[in-house]
Amino acid sequence: HYQAFEMSSWLCCWILCYSCFCTSYTTSFLLYQSLELTLVTVGGKAEFQCSLEKTNPFCYMITWHKIKLRTGELTTVKQSDSLDDTKHCVLTLQNISFKDSGRYFCVTHSSSFLTTGNGSRLIVTSADQSVPELSVFYSPPEDGFASVHLQCLVQGVVPIQVKVIWKIGDKVHFGWTESAWTDDTDSATEFTRAHLSVPATTWTEGHEIQCIAEFRGKNISKTLKRYVNEPVFSLLVYAGCAAALLTIFITIIMSVILYKDLSVAKKFKSFMQTDAKHKVLHGKIASST
Repeated sequence: HYQAFEMSSWLCCWILCYSCFCTSYTTSFLLYQSLELTLVTVGGKAEFQCSLEKTNPFCYMITWHKIKLRTGELTTVKQSDSLDDTKHCVLTLQNISFKDSGRYFCVTHSSSFLTTGNGSRLIVTSADQSVPELSVFYSPPEDGFASVHLQCLVQGVVPIQVKVIWKIGDKVHFGWTESAWTDDTDSATEFTRAHLSVPATTWTEGHEIQCIAEFRGKNISKTLKRYVNEPVFSLLVYAGCAAALLTIFITIIMSVILYKDLSVAKKFKSFMQTDAKHKVLHGKIASST
């Protein structure tokens, strides 16, 4: 038993030493990317830097890859260019377009191990001074529901550029936001969708509801337009009244037409009777002569 215990102890020690060796080997170098977020206008230039903690790898061993945030597609960009210090590798993108948007990672291969950087996101914005376009919607209140859901779409700018708040009456409210894409094409643009749940009691008070987007130090707002749903019985009453008016209108038209037809027939009959009398009178005069 003692020998078995001794062997198991040695085995544990060897496993521990091997684990430490593997850990030290896999972490012999680490990659750090200096910029986590970069905003560049169309036609501009972007530069990402990947720093090596230790000098084991070289910049020629570093490759850059891009992930399209909309589709998750991974593509290889190019190899890294080295700076004067071999521990700093750089990726330069010139004449940037919207399709260059995404998250960039520096990657290095060493033996059978793969190490990636923490990633840098590139957001490409329009060169013109665009202003956010706001649209506000709401779910119609229903019986039995304790809240009304509001939604504000902010288009024309990327989500990172705006902050959305809500104002109901004189009170400011903060909901939650998410980003989405306009379509599934490569030219799709990202926009912001902001949400807020309003208690039914607050909704029925009828306060003015505004969606406000803070953009470059300015506030752009959009006021919610309420559409009151009329009861079904009111719609039925309106429909019945319209049908009654239409029936009366048709009746009047038909009466006028019938009256005109009767008048014409009466005049024609009177004319025929008068013409017959004239013929009889002329016949008597002719026979007497």
